[in-house]
Amino acid sequence: MRSNFSSRALALLAGVFLVAPAVPAHTKTGTLGANVRFVDYYVITCSDDGSGVPRSLSLQIRDDAPLAAPVLEVLVRKAAIATSINAAPADPGVFSPVISLNGGAGPYDVFVRKTGAAAENYTLSYHCMTGLNGTGLHTGTDLVQAQNQ
Repeated sequence: MRSNFSSRALALLAGVFLVAPAVPAHTKTGTLGANVRFVDYYVITCSDDGSGVPRSLSLQIRDDAPLAAPVLEVLVRKAAIATSINAAPADPGVFSPVISLNGGAGPYDVFVRKTGAAAENYTLSYHCMTGLNGTGLHTGTDLVQAQNQ
């Protein structure tokens, strides 16, 4: 009897841990035209949606087909702080390492650009988090495409 009770208790506990909610994935696909000067500009706003006050924004970028020579770059800034990351076409379909900016709640400016003259598709992944450097809980995250050039 004891072994039967233990098996049921373990199954119940495993079910509790397996049903934990996953972090929602926020992605935005985009296309930069052939002109080397094309830049996509987004405003991502981090807010408290009941999960807690945001302290950071985390980003990744992925180079999608067609895979031309340009390197994609994502730059994020808030007030006087900024950071960036590149995604080289040598790694098609693979997200770049995560970058985080510890800017707290409010709007962040995000720019996606390329280094060469060829059309390029990409996927941007973005998450507002309650902890520093992209840690903690996922919280309110809204993206608005501000401008394409």
